[in-house]
Amino acid sequence: MKRLSEVQSICPVCEKPIKAFYTEREGKVFFEKTCEEHGEFRALVSNRTDDYLDWIKNPVVNIPPKTAMTKGSGQDECPLHCGTCENHLQTACCVLIDITKRCNQHCPFCFARAEMDSEEPGDPSLKELEAKFDLLVELGEERPFNIQLSGGEPTVRDDLPQIIRMARSKGFEYIQINSNGRRIAREAGYAAALKEAGASVIFMQFDGTTDEIYMQMRGEPLFKEKKQAIENCRKAGLPVTLVPTVARNVNLDNIGAMMEFLLENIAVVKGIHFQPVSFFGRHPDPDHENRVTMFDVLHEIENQCPGFHYEDFCPIATGHTLCCFYSTYLKEKDGITCMVSKKEKEAGISCCDTQQDSCCCEPDPLEIIKKDRDFVLNKWDLPQEQETSEVDCCSCCDPADTAAAGEEPCCQAEQEEEIMDLDQFLTYYKQNTFTVTGMAFQDSTNLDAERLKRCRVQVLSADNRLVPFCGYNSIYRKS
Repeated sequence: MKRLSEVQSICPVCEKPIKAFYTEREGKVFFEKTCEEHGEFRALVSNRTDDYLDWIKNPVVNIPPKTAMTKGSGQDECPLHCGTCENHLQTACCVLIDITKRCNQHCPFCFARAEMDSEEPGDPSLKELEAKFDLLVELGEERPFNIQLSGGEPTVRDDLPQIIRMARSKGFEYIQINSNGRRIAREAGYAAALKEAGASVIFMQFDGTTDEIYMQMRGEPLFKEKKQAIENCRKAGLPVTLVPTVARNVNLDNIGAMMEFLLENIAVVKGIHFQPVSFFGRHPDPDHENRVTMFDVLHEIENQCPGFHYEDFCPIATGHTLCCFYSTYLKEKDGITCMVSKKEKEAGISCCDTQQDSCCCEPDPLEIIKKDRDFVLNKWDLPQEQETSEVDCCSCCDPADTAAAGEEPCCQAEQEEEIMDLDQFLTYYKQNTFTVTGMAFQDSTNLDAERLKRCRVQVLSADNRLVPFCGYNSIYRKS
């Protein structure tokens, strides 16, 4: 055994802060720690040491929150004073708000332990939610937070469209609905109502392409229902991101089929966000030493999906390298093209700069073209000049004569045709671009305080603290 680094963690039993180590054993990397009272704990990080070592070399640029909401009692007590405190290193990009604890499913795998008939106190009122939105406006950084409305299942609230409109009225531009898709599938016009209210995307639970998978993950045969929900979103013009929870011996071997489903439904499905199963909430007994890692998912994407490569992916720059992976692709007639440039891979990607977020944002074709203009123009043989003012009139006609005759100079006509070519490309690009992302959530066995300090996905708790998502679900949700 070789120790690679030391970090702060907690005991999974008593939650006392303890030291932990990333270690190498027989070509694999583990997260290991020992509690004096409850013994040793070990969780798999990577099945290949080289994957881990290469990945953590990527650069990180963190921007701390402008305001600390709680007071930390010292580094040795992290993460027991989340809020966020003055030790937090990265401002949030996405803020999740639980608008209900109720659900219309009872899944064997559920990070929130949501119940169909919850005995917990009722849903937060519209007035309480408005106060939360006002607080997030006050805490906002350079741009408004991306909002994730979650639960439970947010669509069980009949006033969900009203909540979306309220968030929009406060200036939040990106409203994501975390949903199992059941009501969207079963209620005609519901997807259109969410779209009209201002929903940006449905972040849809989607664990695979067979009912056998759903029976194991959700306790019901749901594939037909998922397809209907996606079709209803297509009709409404409401984008969908597929969100598979990936479990070994359940759906790890279905990744290729999921990617094919995305490509077949590219008109509405704009991304897929893999989440290797983490062991908080409600779940079967975990096998921490054989868990699915994000590196496993990346290698299975390459193995199962022609045209996709491990080297296409990189972590985001404004976070922790072990939390996420990201890439953007364009579907073409003869395959797919990776749109993440070599320069971006070497420097790391900051979603806040590119408007491409590994958690929730849709790719913006204009932003990608701005960042890699020569690549885009050359690959698709597009015109190099885009502004009329930059093009000199040719000598074949006199602009004054043609104007007097009510005609356009030939060079102007050619210029307008070139602009139309670019417009057509941008339309095609927007319709056929998609993201492939993943997030390796932590639980109490592999909780790393350094990752929590750099967390960009935070939960606005019932008492109005901003808590890193993994810390909230591992420690705070049950309290």
